[in-house]
Amino acid sequence: MSNGKSSSTIGRRSLLKLGAAAGATALAAPFYARNAFATGGSVRVLGVTTVALPDWQGFAADTGMEIEFTPINSDPGFYVQEVVANEVGDDYDVFIFDGGIEDRLGESGHFQAIDGGSLSRWAEVSEEVKTSPLLLGTGGEQYGAPIVFNADSFGYYTDEVGDGAEELSWGTIFENEKLMGKVAIADTWLTALPSAALYLIGKGAKIADPSNMTPQEAAMVVDFLIEQKNVGQFRALWHSYEESVDLLSNQEVLAIECWEPVIKQLQGEGKRVRYANTSEGYSKWMIGAYLPSQAEGERLERAYTAIDWFLGGRYGAEIAVSRGYATANANAALKFAVEQGWSDDQRGAIEDNITKVERKMAAAHYWQNSSPDHVEAIESEWSRFKQA
Repeated sequence: MSNGKSSSTIGRRSLLKLGAAAGATALAAPFYARNAFATGGSVRVLGVTTVALPDWQGFAADTGMEIEFTPINSDPGFYVQEVVANEVGDDYDVFIFDGGIEDRLGESGHFQAIDGGSLSRWAEVSEEVKTSPLLLGTGGEQYGAPIVFNADSFGYYTDEVGDGAEELSWGTIFENEKLMGKVAIADTWLTALPSAALYLIGKGAKIADPSNMTPQEAAMVVDFLIEQKNVGQFRALWHSYEESVDLLSNQEVLAIECWEPVIKQLQGEGKRVRYANTSEGYSKWMIGAYLPSQAEGERLERAYTAIDWFLGGRYGAEIAVSRGYATANANAALKFAVEQGWSDDQRGAIEDNITKVERKMAAAHYWQNSSPDHVEAIESEWSRFKQA
């Protein structure tokens, strides 16, 4: 089983160079970028890969600014390392990270609270969404603005697993003799541990909250995962979007815990793959935009302009079609597609996406939590699994 690990200790100057080089491989197409502040109208964003669009021409047309987007993997430990130790708030105007990280970086003073009055579209976002615990500090501070959200599961080849007409169990990934050695999971405790916990809950395990496990609960889940690792259930741990695409595309694995855009990309290439509806629940997540504490003056104004654009119809429509994600302003996305004369298929994809997300969000479990109460114990247990 592959156990490689991407570094989380690169310096902030090298990260800028790495991000520019990684863009061509991390995204389906290169991001739209030029030298930062070349015309005094650029905004620099450090964000999770899958919130990026294939290009940023619409952003430039709507805002009059250019965007320099540096893609990164979804990894709370990496966020903390870069923001705290490497002080990347000096270099970026907006962070787009997994919701929940504000409990660590907002409370420590590395994020500044968002002023809804500085966002023209803030009133269009429902209170239920913008007051999600994945965006608020422990004292109720509005550290994050919602960018995209979804409910993740796993992808699979229909010829090997099923046509997707019925819900599938997470056991497809974690305990399946037919797929033994043909399964991959993400190399992050953030999703792998609670998703495995979902499966064990379905089998009767007593776990109160998969996303906020006690040390004892986390140890029980890792004991199970080590057993499955030892019998050869897992072919690989994946670390990047491109790696997860490649694993499934070349059929090195037949099922994989992954992000939905992986499946949309491969379906577009004619692969017979589907994204699972699960019986035990989903990994429900929200990615938010955060303001580094260093942003002020014109930097801060540009940051608010960028966040406001992400809350608008163009971004919502484009990300729904390209990634299958919902935004906090789904009605604006549909309205934009209609006004721009998008095809019936494209408008239908947006409508279907809205319905899909509403259905998945109604499931009992679980909201991703990048700052569980016992995060150090959970991280230690994940290390124990990887080292086993």
